[in-house]
Amino acid sequence: TVSEAGYLTCSDGVMGIDVSEFQGNIRWNEVKDAGVEFVFIRVGGRGYGFKGALYDDSAAERNYKGAKKAGLQVGVYFFSQAINPRDAVEEAQYVLKRIKGWDLDLPVVFDWEYVNASARTARVNRHQLTVITRTFCAHIAKAGFDPMIYFNLNQGSKLLYLPVLQDYPFWLAYYNETLDTDYRVDYWQYSYTGKVPGIDADVDLNLYFPH
Repeated sequence: TVSEAGYLTCSDGVMGIDVSEFQGNIRWNEVKDAGVEFVFIRVGGRGYGFKGALYDDSAAERNYKGAKKAGLQVGVYFFSQAINPRDAVEEAQYVLKRIKGWDLDLPVVFDWEYVNASARTARVNRHQLTVITRTFCAHIAKAGFDPMIYFNLNQGSKLLYLPVLQDYPFWLAYYNETLDTDYRVDYWQYSYTGKVPGIDADVDLNLYFPH
C-alpha cells in the first residue's frame, strides 16, 4: 500500500533510502523522524570512460557519521564499472580502505551498472560480469563484511547468472508499486524520485524484507 507521505508500505517491509553526494547536506534527524530506518551510503565509484579512474564520494564520511548519530542502520555501496576480475579486486580493496573503522549494520553492495554503448563496460558479457561480481563479493566477505548485489531486471536476466550468485543477498531496482519478479529479493529499490524530509533533493526509496 502507499502511505499518505507517498511511501510504499507492507506488513513485513522496512523503509530505507540510499544516498550519495548528490543529495547534498542531509538533516539526518528529520530523515529518521520521517520513518526511515536504514540507509545505504555511496562511498565511491569508477568512471565509465576509457581510463576508468576510481573516485571518492565527497559526502560519504559526513553521511556515515550523520546517519549513525541519528540511529539509522547503515550499509554502503560502490558504483562499479569493472571489466575484469582485476578491476573487481581493486574496487573491493578501495571500499575496504574507505570503510576502515566504520561500524556497519548492513551489507557492502556491489552496484555494477550498464551506462551506454560507449562506456568501458559496454562489451562485458554475462559470464564476465558474473565472475567480476563473485570476485568483488568474495573479497568483501573475506574481510569480514557481508556483500550484496544490486541489479535491475534487465541486468538480472541478461548479464548475470543469478543461480550461482545466490550465496549473496539481492537488491533489486524495480520502479513500480508492486514487486513482480521470480528472484529472491532482500531489498527493493522502488523509486528514484522519492521525497523525504531532511533531504532537499530526490532520493531513492527502498524496502527491506527480513527473512
